[in-house]
Amino acid sequence: MTGSSTHRALPTGTVTFLFSDVEGSTRLVGELEPLAYRDLLEQHHAILRMAFGRHGAVERGTQGDAFLVIFDDAPAAVAAAVEAQLALAAATWPGGAAVRVRMGLHTGQGIRGGDDYVGLDINRAARIAAAAHGGQVLVSDATRALVERSLPVGASLGDLGEHRLKDLTRSERIFQVVADGLPSSFPPLRVLDAAEGNLPVRLTSFVGRVRELGELATILEDARLVTLTGPGGTGKTSLAIALAGEVAGRFAHGAWFVPLQAVTDADLVPATIAATLGLVESRDATHEWLSTYLADRSLLLVLDNLEQVRSGAPFLGDLLRTAPGLRIVATSRAPLQLSAEQEYPVMPLSLPGPDRDPATAASVDSVRLFVERANRVQLGFSLTAENIDAVTGICTRLDGLPLGIELAAGRVRLLGAAAIADRIGRQLDLPGSAPRDLPERQRTLHSTISWSHELLDGPSRKLFARLAVFAGGWRIEEGDAVCGPSDELPVDFLEALSELAEQSLVKTSIGPDGPRFGLLETIRIFAAERLAEAGETDTIRRRHALSYLALAEASTAYVPGRDQRPWLARLSAEHDNLRAAIRWAIESGDAEVGLRLVAALWRFWQLAGHLEEGMSVSADVLKIPGADEPTTWRLKALDAVGSLYYWRGEQVRAGELYAEALEIARTLGDRRSIADAMFNLSFPTAMTHDVSAAETLGSEAARIYTELGDEQARARVEWATGSLMQFRGEIAASLPVLESALERFRQTDDVPYASVTMGSIGWAHMRLGHLADAIRYGSLSLLGYHALGDVSTTTLTLHAAAVLLATLGRPEEAAVVDGAFEALSRRYGVRPPVQLEQLLFGDEAIREVMSALREAPYAAAWARGRAMSIDEAVDYAVLAGEDWLAAADDAGPDGAIPSDDHSRH
Repeated sequence: MTGSSTHRALPTGTVTFLFSDVEGSTRLVGELEPLAYRDLLEQHHAILRMAFGRHGAVERGTQGDAFLVIFDDAPAAVAAAVEAQLALAAATWPGGAAVRVRMGLHTGQGIRGGDDYVGLDINRAARIAAAAHGGQVLVSDATRALVERSLPVGASLGDLGEHRLKDLTRSERIFQVVADGLPSSFPPLRVLDAAEGNLPVRLTSFVGRVRELGELATILEDARLVTLTGPGGTGKTSLAIALAGEVAGRFAHGAWFVPLQAVTDADLVPATIAATLGLVESRDATHEWLSTYLADRSLLLVLDNLEQVRSGAPFLGDLLRTAPGLRIVATSRAPLQLSAEQEYPVMPLSLPGPDRDPATAASVDSVRLFVERANRVQLGFSLTAENIDAVTGICTRLDGLPLGIELAAGRVRLLGAAAIADRIGRQLDLPGSAPRDLPERQRTLHSTISWSHELLDGPSRKLFARLAVFAGGWRIEEGDAVCGPSDELPVDFLEALSELAEQSLVKTSIGPDGPRFGLLETIRIFAAERLAEAGETDTIRRRHALSYLALAEASTAYVPGRDQRPWLARLSAEHDNLRAAIRWAIESGDAEVGLRLVAALWRFWQLAGHLEEGMSVSADVLKIPGADEPTTWRLKALDAVGSLYYWRGEQVRAGELYAEALEIARTLGDRRSIADAMFNLSFPTAMTHDVSAAETLGSEAARIYTELGDEQARARVEWATGSLMQFRGEIAASLPVLESALERFRQTDDVPYASVTMGSIGWAHMRLGHLADAIRYGSLSLLGYHALGDVSTTTLTLHAAAVLLATLGRPEEAAVVDGAFEALSRRYGVRPPVQLEQLLFGDEAIREVMSALREAPYAAAWARGRAMSIDEAVDYAVLAGEDWLAAADDAGPDGAIPSDDHSRH
């Protein structure tokens, strides 16, 4: 055999194709200087050619970082792949880059066609390689059959199941080569049938736990609820995620990770599950509709950090009873004590024995974890005769706790293994490092974090403690505002944050608007203790609340508006921090901050479907001492809370709150607030059948807006005027008023109110029998709300769409959409006012039709709609309308479709 892959004639007959390429090579090109990337590529090529050549490969060619080599012997191909991956993992790369190569092997017929191969086998090899992740070696079933008895020493094959590959009609059973010294855990394969879900992608490999994963996978075949228990730091979360990744293929609707560390109210657990599944909650109805949603789904939930909300665990039992295809894996420091529960205590990693042979010790899970994590901060770190005592001593003194080991390994570059072992030994022997009544392992972990904390410099310690106030992570901007300024730390915030991240005290991720940072809950609790010791808890919690108040108030310039969707996503990402800010205002009795948060957040609660939560929180804020003073902030909060009740369909209570807001506005002499309160009050007034009084309020509001020069507000009053005309039954006369308002909204780029107005125009056309225009305007309105991420108004518009479809003579389609409306209205906590339905939803005949839709023969269609997501319901309703329009076009002028001459609208 030669030392590099040869260029002899391409072999034919039965051959093994091996494809490889560098994962993320485009990113590397952007990160490295051109010369550094050139050197990296040359080093990569040299390593692969050496490994491939030693096993008799014939190199077909390279393209950039990609290789295609061919072997006469399948076992030699696998041996070459393992050797190459080991060499790649041990290499030190230019610019400190991380180079991870994916490889795929398939054995088949090597059929020459000109200067190349032809046939499906070479394409199958390429697709197998494309399914892999960096550092992973995949082989086909054909290759497996030839190599499973001739694998390299320390290597084995893991069955990843059968998968469909791009452009290939026949599915392929794929196996992963597992070898000592190489990562063994990867995300799901990149294949066409990858399961749904949101399992976190590991940026580091999952070390050990092979026995536990096998046991848990077997247990989960029969047990509906498996709870991984144990103290903080044992790796429960990592094990749960790895288990979910192993078994995700069993579940047609995927595996979903639900982090609960920031949830302290057990009543919010169902809502958090719903949000993770892409739903949004209605607090009162969450149990019912979540059970309905999961009833016919095959799905795995991973509920992480349940210990602080164990009182809500009985809900999980109810969920399992109503959803037979559901399995739950939970992590908790204590069992949930449910009848369906199978507890699985998670023990620390295995510890090294007395044998000090590096090869033997390297196979022990705790040592493997230390070496791998140390190699991430100091490239080339390995177990040697010189450091084996220190490394095994570290793992033993840390009792095999994964978190402690990772924290210790993060200090290798700074101190070296011997110094780490010495410091840990001395720290663990110090009295009082943790309460003596805690379990030994928990005291060990506490001491480990304490030791890592002691190694930080003063500014980094101060920052670490202050970061404990964040719930659910933070962005750089809020982190700096809360934990700075630099003259207090005193150090640049990013510099100190980078130090904490490097030492594994802070974790990083990518959020909807850039990098996010967070603390593991165990570490956050420790940091909170340090913050209390420093006497800064009250100060930093106030800063935190004020920072998120500033974010909430900044959002009001965009919500509602054309650009509201990114802001809704941002507020959703910060939901836990916003909750913490309001909780601080309530607990500290800061009425102004609480009222301002309610005023700023009500639109988010309404648009994103958190009405029930908003109403509950607002009620507590209004009880804060001093919140009843007639101030500007109470005025704005009353407007907000009144609007929440309005969207819940509770018009009497909404009117009472708006009336009090109007009284305060008049007391303060705030003309704009007077106009706003009158405008708001006109709606519940009209809903309670006093249309004349509502028109008077609207006219007075319009007069003030005109004096203030507010064209956008005037347009909104004009829309309200047209709506009130509809309440009076003046349907035809309302159209020009509404069309004028729509033109104003388009001129002022008021996209949300343009959608509202198109809905009102469409409704008028329906009542007038102009059904084609009713469909067109109604669809534009529905699609507009949906594009803005406004789940509340989208849901209510689906109700109107159901009525329209019933009017069109499409009862089955109307039943589907009405079923979707009913489920979604419960999910998001939004209801149309009873008075509005009486005034606008047609005559008694239509109401009878709507009632009949929920009974036979349409019950099945209605149930089908209840199972739809909001996206599916919108698509269905719009397509149903388009189908009617197409039928109208086919019918022509002599058809049965009602004619109208309003298509110009």
